[in-house]
Amino acid sequence: MKMLQEIGLFTMRKLRETRRNPIFLAMGIVVPILYLAFFSPLLKGMHVGDANVLNTFVPGMLVLIAFFNGLFAGFGIIDELRSGIIERFRVTPASRFAILMGPVLRDTIATVIQVTFFILIALPFGFSPDIRGILLLYPLLILLVTITSSFGNAIGLVVKSEDKLAPIVQGINMPILLLSGMLLPLSLGPAWLRTVAHFNPVYYIVEAARRLVQGEIANMAVAEAYAVTLLLAVIVVTWATRVVQKTTS
Repeated sequence: MKMLQEIGLFTMRKLRETRRNPIFLAMGIVVPILYLAFFSPLLKGMHVGDANVLNTFVPGMLVLIAFFNGLFAGFGIIDELRSGIIERFRVTPASRFAILMGPVLRDTIATVIQVTFFILIALPFGFSPDIRGILLLYPLLILLVTITSSFGNAIGLVVKSEDKLAPIVQGINMPILLLSGMLLPLSLGPAWLRTVAHFNPVYYIVEAARRLVQGEIANMAVAEAYAVTLLLAVIVVTWATRVVQKTTS
């Protein structure tokens, strides 16, 4: 119970920060909408494996929202490190896991809001998802933002500088984006590209997202995505908690 109370306190602290700076939520919605308005029309003449091109495109955008929301979390924690907030946490008896989960849960809540808003916007454009599939997709997206937010915060504490963090984030962002099939299904690419993509955990989430939107709940891609994502979440959160513990010890 004490752990849950601590997590709640740290989460509310981050939510208050977001309320004071709503640009965080706004930009997370605007960027995918720009993709929807200016990129998805380019796919109209392409065969992407489904009569409704948005049922292939929108799931990738939902994964993109979750991925980006967490990956850039390190910049915020570097600012807190510089301003002495992290230093103050050293003298508190709060669990180091709770200190990590505060910003992670804020990013998770923001992602759920942004994803829901984006789905509602995509519906008038012709997006027609299976409701059960969408409900099963939310836990996958929550796991993804938990992974990326935990990683982003931990890396920020390790490097302690935006100048060092920026190239790391960009170096991770580009290959994962290109090898996940977020923008275009990798089935359109050559065999070697599809083979390399299997080493990218986000690829499994994107594939599962497209199957779930189509209502293919029992598809093996969904089970693979949950297995890979759950395992990676345990590994990353455990490592990130140790980083926070080392930083605040």
